Amino acid sequence: MEEKVSAGVSQRVDSIDVLRGFDMFFITGGALFIAGLCKWCGGCGWLSSQMQHVRWEGLAHHDTIFPLFLFLAGVSWPFSLASQLAKGRSSLQIHLKLLKRVALLFAFGLSFGGIMSFRADFRLMSVLGFIGISWGIAALLHMHVKSAVKRIAIAGALLVGYWALLRFFHAPDAPANLLSGPLGSYAVETNIVTWFDRVVYPNHLMVKVGKGFLYEPESIFSVTNGAALALLGTLAGTILRNAALSPSRKALSLFGCSALMLALDAVFVFLLGDVVVKALWTTSFVLSAAAYSFFMLGAFYFIVDVKGWRGWGVCFRCVGRNSILVYLMNMTGVTGSVNNWLFRGVKATPGFCQDALCHLTFFFVAWAILKYLDSKKVYLKV
Repeated sequence: MEEKVSAGVSQRVDSIDVLRGFDMFFITGGALFIAGLCKWCGGCGWLSSQMQHVRWEGLAHHDTIFPLFLFLAGVSWPFSLASQLAKGRSSLQIHLKLLKRVALLFAFGLSFGGIMSFRADFRLMSVLGFIGISWGIAALLHMHVKSAVKRIAIAGALLVGYWALLRFFHAPDAPANLLSGPLGSYAVETNIVTWFDRVVYPNHLMVKVGKGFLYEPESIFSVTNGAALALLGTLAGTILRNAALSPSRKALSLFGCSALMLALDAVFVFLLGDVVVKALWTTSFVLSAAAYSFFMLGAFYFIVDVKGWRGWGVCFRCVGRNSILVYLMNMTGVTGSVNNWLFRGVKATPGFCQDALCHLTFFFVAWAILKYLDSKKVYLKV
């Protein structure tokens, strides 16, 4: 597969920003707002359950937020790379900028893991660290492996290799009764990945409350599958930059990729015995997330860039353009503090407002801050 791109195709695709902002909506009050609506309606139990993570195996909408963000980081890379090359930046400069981004994301993640508090048991990995390393691997592969077919083959090899690791190996200390259970080598106590974590960096893992068992949902040993997802994202970015395809064909290509990912997912789950587990980034989970991500990108691209229906995107566009900043604002409590100051009366209102509206105001605060920064062209670049 050869990339055919025209000069100037490195500009931003509006739908990417809008979709990224839509994704961030759910961690900026949106999920709790929807759950509050469901509670107020006295029903919608299924929809409410989608607004929280599954306990271990399975998949809910809330489990797609993180992988969609990583996927979109991959989508943006071909555009960013083209822009840097058009500006005359050397290969060394591009590599240094790439490595700087990985280091900054990892450092931000460390800071939230307790290292700034000088905790001996600080968390080593994190959401931001996982994104940085996974995206960095995918970005380097995209730069150095020119053939899109070869990049797809590499992503496939990573996914198959990780499936084989989890399927045919287990923790040496795995309890026999759990190994013979329904999850087998995919249970939290039996899988080989969490065992690696406990052996390599046992004092720097996330502890799941109520489990009494140490494991890391963003394991450094899972970044290969994270890189595969980001690499699939670069494929989507390559499709969007392909000047030989009409806008409608690009959207159809993204929908076709979604269907293919779903079919492959079915093969791994029903024929190869894989289990969908987000905390392990299993191959079936990545394929499920990729199917969702390709579909959502295709839908948003068709609505925003093909049909030109852009007005409604004002709800999400500025958030998508400053997504790392809004995440940091949430983690540091900035959004919450401003929300409590501006809308403290809302929290005192019982019923619907207390359970739903206060979470909508949380998103509104984040949106207002980022809308102002967007008007001033101020963005956090890492």
